[in-house]
Amino acid sequence: MREPLYLRLYRQLRGEIESGRLAPGTRLPSIRQMTHDLTVSRTTVETAYEHLCADGIVQCIPQSGYYVNDLPQRRPAHADPAPEARPQPCRYDFSGQRMDPELFDFAIWRKLSRAVMMDSDPFLGYGETQGERALREQIARYLSAGRGVYTTAEHVVIGAGIQSLLGILCEIFDKDSQRIAFEDPGFRKGFRVFADHGYDTVFISGGASGINLDALRQSKANMLYISPSHSFPSGASLTHRKRMQLLEWAQQNGAVIFEDDYDGELRYIGKPLATLSAMDSGGNVIYLGAFSKLLPPSIRISYAVLPSRLLPLYRAIAPHYNQTSSTMEQLTMARFIEEGRLEKQVRRLRRLYAHKNARIAEAFAEHFGARATVRPNDTGLHVIVSLAGRGDAEQMCAQARQAGVRIVPMSSYQLGNRRTQAAVFYLSSAGIAEEDIEPAVAQLRTVWQ
Repeated sequence: MREPLYLRLYRQLRGEIESGRLAPGTRLPSIRQMTHDLTVSRTTVETAYEHLCADGIVQCIPQSGYYVNDLPQRRPAHADPAPEARPQPCRYDFSGQRMDPELFDFAIWRKLSRAVMMDSDPFLGYGETQGERALREQIARYLSAGRGVYTTAEHVVIGAGIQSLLGILCEIFDKDSQRIAFEDPGFRKGFRVFADHGYDTVFISGGASGINLDALRQSKANMLYISPSHSFPSGASLTHRKRMQLLEWAQQNGAVIFEDDYDGELRYIGKPLATLSAMDSGGNVIYLGAFSKLLPPSIRISYAVLPSRLLPLYRAIAPHYNQTSSTMEQLTMARFIEEGRLEKQVRRLRRLYAHKNARIAEAFAEHFGARATVRPNDTGLHVIVSLAGRGDAEQMCAQARQAGVRIVPMSSYQLGNRRTQAAVFYLSSAGIAEEDIEPAVAQLRTVWQ
């Protein structure tokens, strides 16, 4: 397989830097200049530069450009490796990388797992490529009843996480003729999958009402990755009218929409919003879902629902891939849904997360007063907090972590090169106990004063 252009550019620049031919402090050519000189797309150069930044070899200085970092001297090959730095332990965690242990009954999961293990035959092979049929049937019933996505097991594809699924789905399209649009800020790891597979990517800004449709039309994209029920991480929800306009855009342009409904069930006021997939009559929407917001995220089960017109394309490439999700976890999950435990878990989490999110808003009002604005949120596990006045959000988060509070700057989810300097933060209520919320916010006030 031919190596993507961005990867070739990345390797070339990295070699120049590591060899010393590009000295520390050297300013790399601007993206526009590099695009012109090499006759490649802007996305190719941006992706190569982002890889260099991620490696710590290059740093991006806003409004200035990309500069070579001062790299430490390499140690001799025979030297003992340096000990791995341990992450700073955090007493309070708003990152969303963990689940509060009180929110899941592991005893029930263990009981169902033991029952599944009574029949050893399913565990003697690699499992069904598309996913265990028992789970696909249960997911189809669950989606039909709870999300209005009327489908069958034949249309459901299982994978170990959304990224794993996207890696396979990327292969069913001709990437040389595809341009995919992402909301910015947005799902960085999803963007990474498409970029690494050589897709041309473009970023579309989103506001309080969701993605900018005029910018999408002008972008010449023929694919879109979006979370219409609860945009990640901004929290915006698309109106019914905008959803219809998106489907009209897809129909007119023969476009494909990846609908990531990662927490669509967790709506606290009224019924969950209708999915694009439920409204789609043209076979243009691939519905994506996961259980990572309802169960511990270590249970790696995600799923895609493919429209009929794309099933033949998937089946043509499916034999090249083994199933990535554990058969044990798939069959246990099938039992979990069949016994009605998933619906019970969703109802419980709606109540608890709504209460936790409200508690975060109350704590910021108590400790920061009018300086803090907590974006109203009637869906999902997180809130967005803005603090008035200038401040470097990334530096503030580093200070908070040193004091035992893990919090994420919104700039972490921006996909383009421009980084906001505003003090805006993402706070998830998933991994923190309710009684810890107030003391955690009090600690933030102490640190940031």
